[in-house]
Amino acid sequence: MGVICVLPARISSTRISRKPLQPLAGRTLLEWCWRAASAIRAFDSVVIATDSEEIESCARGFDAEVVRTRSDHPSGTDRVNEAADLLGAEEDDVVVNFQADEPFVDGGAIEGAVRRAREVATIAAPIRAEDEWRSPAVVKVARAADGRALYFSRSPIPFSRDESPAPGTSTRLRHIGVYACRRSALKQWAALPESALERAERLEQLRALEAGMRIHVVLGPWTEPGVDVPADIARAERVLSSKEVRG
Repeated sequence: MGVICVLPARISSTRISRKPLQPLAGRTLLEWCWRAASAIRAFDSVVIATDSEEIESCARGFDAEVVRTRSDHPSGTDRVNEAADLLGAEEDDVVVNFQADEPFVDGGAIEGAVRRAREVATIAAPIRAEDEWRSPAVVKVARAADGRALYFSRSPIPFSRDESPAPGTSTRLRHIGVYACRRSALKQWAALPESALERAERLEQLRALEAGMRIHVVLGPWTEPGVDVPADIARAERVLSSKEVRG
């Protein structure tokens, strides 16, 4: 079994223009994410998948391996699936979809997801702040006792009828969009048509969940959120500028 990490990167973004090329503390967001992925020992290779000549040129500038994919993919999962084909991934390989806007993910949690990728595994972290809990930009996940995902939503879930749970409780979980997929499961996911829940929430993982695929959720420690909206840029740059991250 091999483990291939793919960072899907497109030049267009609804919230932040040209997001992968956003400069942060002397490097692009794409390079920070590639460096974070490259530091994870469970990966046999780390590859950037893009349809953009500009992104390819940027990535080759910091010596990343790049594959060019089609421009008509509706989601990162579909782009990663094409990249896995181009890279010759075997049915039993694990293909990791590492979002190119998550420079702060916990490597230990990702390695745990790779180990649990019988079908699909992903990661989550505690939510510490009320505004994070309420924000539709932050995806929440409800998790069963055995670790499988019950639902993902941009709304605060689970809803507490009597009183709001305190920040940091085990039911308040932020989903981190990194997926470790067995190659066969990734093919199955990408072959599914867009689902009603996926369309409603604009969350691609609901396509798999709605079709009955099992997604295991590995719990990791709290980490800085990724870069999703313009307000995240200053925070991310401040953290990336710190000696701890640069080290």
